[in-house]
Amino acid sequence: MAYEEQRDQVLMACRAMAAQGLGTGIGGHVSVRVPGEELYWTNRLSKTFEEMELEDIVLLDFEGRSADPDVVVSPGIDFHHGIYMLRPDVNAIVHTHGFWITAQAALGREPRVLHNMATYFRGRTALAPDDEIKSIAPAMKEGDVCIIIPWHGSITFGADIAEAAALHSTLDYVARLDVTAPPGTPEMPEEHVLAVEALLEKADYLNLTWELLQRKAARAFDGTYTTPLVQP
Repeated sequence: MAYEEQRDQVLMACRAMAAQGLGTGIGGHVSVRVPGEELYWTNRLSKTFEEMELEDIVLLDFEGRSADPDVVVSPGIDFHHGIYMLRPDVNAIVHTHGFWITAQAALGREPRVLHNMATYFRGRTALAPDDEIKSIAPAMKEGDVCIIIPWHGSITFGADIAEAAALHSTLDYVARLDVTAPPGTPEMPEEHVLAVEALLEKADYLNLTWELLQRKAARAFDGTYTTPLVQP
């Protein structure tokens, strides 16, 4: 079958999110765009990230249609191709309802900058009232990498699956920090933020995080099931 590389990336990202404890329930989805085509791979709805196998990764067109009519994907899948059409620079998307990510969404704001990694989301996070592209489109700015949907969950996206998945794992960490830190906790000063942003770019943190996530996914997968290594 063509496009095996993108299909494998979706499966690996599903297992990586599972290992991080972000796929315990039905409803999350990952996608990777097929280069040069109005197509993308994503996961079926009926299994959790922990249960995903290669046959659960399906090809959709930009109308959300699958070549296999028996495949059921999330009814909220449309924002994937919606974002791909709006943002040619985006080639991968991750959406989960992770515990701390959802807690952050309940606050209805981007994470406070309480740690170096929170700088990835500073000024690059949109708030959308729901996951429909008609709501996301006016909220999303050029350069955004994250969308928070109040009382629902979050979406991260990037130029490739390394960026989208690493940002999602990072968001889970900074969301936990933000939700548990008391009100009035001092945020990082502007000059420190700028220095950290420059340092992280040099460090290639997101690609290194993706490599780590893949190692964790391989360790957590027993051949049939991915057991979470991280508990909320």
